[in-house]
Amino acid sequence: MGEVPFGEMPHALNPERGFVVSCNHRVVPDDYPHFLGNVWMNGYRARRLEDVLSGEATLSAADHQRLHMDVMCLPGAEFVQWLDHLYPVGLPGADVAAGADVAEGADVALALGLLRQWDGRLDVGSVGGAVYEVVRDRLVRGLLEPRLGHGLTDRVMGAGFHPLVMPASEFYGHDLGTVLRLLDDPESWWVEGAGGERALVDGCLAGAVAFLRTELGPDPADWRWGRLHQVGFPHALGLQPPLDRVFDRGPYPVGGDTDTVCQMAAAPGGSFDAKGWAPTYRQVVDLGDLSRSVWIQPPGQSGRLGSPHYDDLARPWLEGEYLPMLWTREQVEGAAVSRLFLAATD
Repeated sequence: MGEVPFGEMPHALNPERGFVVSCNHRVVPDDYPHFLGNVWMNGYRARRLEDVLSGEATLSAADHQRLHMDVMCLPGAEFVQWLDHLYPVGLPGADVAAGADVAEGADVALALGLLRQWDGRLDVGSVGGAVYEVVRDRLVRGLLEPRLGHGLTDRVMGAGFHPLVMPASEFYGHDLGTVLRLLDDPESWWVEGAGGERALVDGCLAGAVAFLRTELGPDPADWRWGRLHQVGFPHALGLQPPLDRVFDRGPYPVGGDTDTVCQMAAAPGGSFDAKGWAPTYRQVVDLGDLSRSVWIQPPGQSGRLGSPHYDDLARPWLEGEYLPMLWTREQVEGAAVSRLFLAATD
């Protein structure tokens, strides 16, 4: 096949819009003449960044720090809008299918109400966000598992062949969009196998409510996303209990998911915890003055248990705070609290 000529590689030189966005998504149009692969993310994060960046004439370093913590979930908002064709707003009895169990119908209506009150943001306190995530998981599984079984469905949802060697595959992140396309096809073999569109979605909405009630209690106000979605910092020695209580840190409630700018991805086919991947290192670089750049990386700057710096960056990272990226010798010496001397020996 050869290599793509350098001048024909995707590139942008001083783009008129003033920024470049890359989120592991497809960056070339359909008519691009060279094959660059077919493993791309779904593009939701890139679209959110473009929406924000295009809407502002200028952005400060603080704006970019806030953007790192952005948890607006575009597919979640689109899913709530999609539900309107099955459950038209304002129609009497629209939330309950004909012949449905009364209790199930009440749970369907509750789930719909919580989703329609949701602003689309997956912050730690979001109730609608928690409902969306559980419904999404059940919807994908409810459509695929009758035809594929549980194990193969996990693969289609993006689970890799080994948690260390290959924790995720190229399918990861594309499940919801694929499912909605299938549901929009009235002749779909997949939808037929799941019992029909309305029965499937009814069951997923009611099932999500039952799950949240069991996991988080009877009060919907307690169904917060951060109670389901948490991140921890495990230590290698923590694999052997009870050393985990000594060396590990967390878990901590976090917002976001795989489709938000602040990407806190759950492992494919696993729990709702952020065990897939997350932006552990964040940095905002001021190319006009490098000394004004900032960074953060949890959980700390010391691997020595008992050091005050073993886990002192976890909370600032969770809360979107940053440290100055010391650049000049004057900055480093002015901020230094100790010195480490290394001596060579024969």
